[in-house]
Amino acid sequence: MTVKQFFKSTAFKCILTLTCVLLISGIFLTIMNGLLAVSDAERFERAINKIYGKSVKTEAVAVANYNDNATIDEAYKVKDDGNYLIKATGKGGYDNGTVTCWIVVNVSGGAVKGIDKVVIESNKNQSYIDRVTDKALNQFTELYTDGIIYTQDLITNATVKGTKTAICNAVNGALDFVNAKLGNVTEDIYAEFDFVEYIETKLTSHEVNEDGSITFHIVTKGLKEPSGFKVDITVDTNGVVTKYEITENGSTSGAYSDKMHAGILDGTLFVGLDFAGIESILDNGISLPSDNSGTEISTGATHSNYLCLYAAAFATKNYDNEKLIVEDVEEGGQE
Repeated sequence: MTVKQFFKSTAFKCILTLTCVLLISGIFLTIMNGLLAVSDAERFERAINKIYGKSVKTEAVAVANYNDNATIDEAYKVKDDGNYLIKATGKGGYDNGTVTCWIVVNVSGGAVKGIDKVVIESNKNQSYIDRVTDKALNQFTELYTDGIIYTQDLITNATVKGTKTAICNAVNGALDFVNAKLGNVTEDIYAEFDFVEYIETKLTSHEVNEDGSITFHIVTKGLKEPSGFKVDITVDTNGVVTKYEITENGSTSGAYSDKMHAGILDGTLFVGLDFAGIESILDNGISLPSDNSGTEISTGATHSNYLCLYAAAFATKNYDNEKLIVEDVEEGGQE
């Protein structure tokens, strides 16, 4: 076929027609995208109206993070009522996902007085976000007390633990941010301890027993599928675990808690071990193994097992930290 014949052929006409269609469609989409695009200002105004039901005057505030479990995306001082409007993204949702919320923090007399409103803006990987109802979100207002740290077990009327954790983290992050702005900051005594990456340090506490042993009441963070665990661990003066009890199982469901290591569920795997013993359970130290790595904790609920192992590492590594004694005996501690 000659070049002249090709340009007269049906194939060329089809290619030419398709090219024209694509060109016209591209131009149309470009025009419509410009017409329908929502500016940041319009998006913000829509959020304001959803929260307040009207337009209000705001003043932007420089953002900073005071909580590892949340990021502060935007912050405003509402001139109409003196409250703070915070857009925060909470981490720790199901499958390492996040939930982004708008939170109205009530401020009066230079102090936080409550949560006026929580509105979900968006989420990542939270397939059951629709199960979190307005009734559930209203509990942030209803349950507020001075110094509260919201946890997923406080918020009822929803069945998605991971998603609730992320929402709670967003609200807690907003509270920490506003309190810091107001100069009301409480020291987190565990923040600089070893093995805190998966520990909710602000929810964790301890007590010094008469025999000198330390009992930790540890709350872990969630890790992929499982939510946080609550674990009570007693460590003696030699750094050896004498008692290990899971008080709240964060596994995604009963099916996964049943797959957990039996010695972790009843604590016997850790009792009698110091940090070196805890560390030797895995070949690579306290590092998360894969589900098919063949380690002792790779039982089909590896993430749940690992969080419990990590709690034991935290307790045995930090049992002799001087802050545990000084803060607890002399100043009342983080109890």
